[in-house]
Amino acid sequence: MIQSTDCCASSPRFRTHFQTAATEHPRVGDRAAVSRAPAVVDVMGGICEEGGSLVLTATLGIAVRIGCWQTQGRELTIRFHGPSDDGTPRTFAMPMASLGAGEPIGGAVLAACTRANAAWAAPICLAVHRAIHEEAIPRPAGGLMVLVHSDFPAGSDLGSPCATAAAVIDALARLFGVEIDRFRRAAIAAHSVSVITGMPRLRIAMTSLCGAPDGSLLQLRFLPQFSCEPLALPAGVTISAVRTTLARPTTIERIQETRLCAEMGTRMIHELRRKEAAAADARTAHLAAITPAEYVERYRDQLPSKITAQAFVARFGEVRGLDPATNPREVYKVRSRAEHHIYENRRVHDFVTNIVRARRTPSPESLIQAGELMYASHWSHSQRCGIGGVESDKLVHFIRQRGAKDGLFGAKVTGGGEGGEIVVLMRDDDASRAALAAAVEDAGAACGRPIEVFHGSLAGLEYFEPTEMADLLGAPAAV
Repeated sequence: MIQSTDCCASSPRFRTHFQTAATEHPRVGDRAAVSRAPAVVDVMGGICEEGGSLVLTATLGIAVRIGCWQTQGRELTIRFHGPSDDGTPRTFAMPMASLGAGEPIGGAVLAACTRANAAWAAPICLAVHRAIHEEAIPRPAGGLMVLVHSDFPAGSDLGSPCATAAAVIDALARLFGVEIDRFRRAAIAAHSVSVITGMPRLRIAMTSLCGAPDGSLLQLRFLPQFSCEPLALPAGVTISAVRTTLARPTTIERIQETRLCAEMGTRMIHELRRKEAAAADARTAHLAAITPAEYVERYRDQLPSKITAQAFVARFGEVRGLDPATNPREVYKVRSRAEHHIYENRRVHDFVTNIVRARRTPSPESLIQAGELMYASHWSHSQRCGIGGVESDKLVHFIRQRGAKDGLFGAKVTGGGEGGEIVVLMRDDDASRAALAAAVEDAGAACGRPIEVFHGSLAGLEYFEPTEMADLLGAPAAV
């Protein structure tokens, strides 16, 4: 089920909010801009982005909409409307002078939002801060108004911080008539909110930019070189997402620890190769370049299952994010985290092969195999990385119990949503959606927690044209 309508332009609520905000905060000049970014979920490989793995992502049929224009005064003013608001917006303002100055990470900006009990405004403020700091846009001469209309449910992830930041940067580029290339836009968006997400999630920002309009998945690789290609799903097959909450959520610190352990494993393997007098090549730079067979044969038994920060630095030196002075006795599970990266990259490639094969044959076998790879990935996230929880495990269990006979081929935890967001590969028909709803009902009864389902997909920012709001925007800015 592909939702391809122009939600931002055709949404009466957004148009009404835009007109009200423009009346209360008059623009300087006649130019305004709008943008719309879709929700994004990891399908396969997500948390292995920095290990050189191929990763697969998908957009969902909900979005964040942004409107912006220059105003009198010297403040960034934000009006926020959520999916269940009664029409009264949340508001926040901060001095423009505090944006774009100082360090690029935006810790002071985040702190200002937190002090004002306005964490919801942080992605917008951080995106404006980073865009000005990196001179991607000119510093506004006066104030700036940003209107936000979000479909994202309260407390959800679904790529919300990165998607919101990407939409803000896109709207600013349209407002000021500046060209920002695709990779730089994604990098600014991902890095601007890394103080919220714990690390840059380039895959999420990139998908919010260039998610395909036909519902295809996106194949992304960032190391050793960048690649971005669509992966069309077979006819009648789609991706959906399911969200719940966990009694023991997966913390940002756990995701960061998984990344750190992967880097530690990479350093150890590099040292093993050096002792073997092997030439340094791509295999020493990224875990994804090591095949499972090579890992088992040459490295697995030589990687410690656990090592303290102090012991690691003494033997292998420092790596990014490891601070032995803070807690020298902290234990890191290097082997299992490194194994996840190595095996996950293989699973992603095999998943792609099965999806391509499924497009050429009416047999469901390739889709069933793709689903089995998702279940294996879910197990690895849980057992090798500690991502997910009892509630997400039960969700996957009940989906798998219904299985391919009911049009549900596979499910797995994603890298977001504190371990409570699940992605599902399924048939795109009413019977399969009913089967998913039944599985969700069973999981909800077993866990006693609310569960939400998200169907459909939307195109990325690059495809968005606000034609139905042209009368409100003024003449396009010169590029």
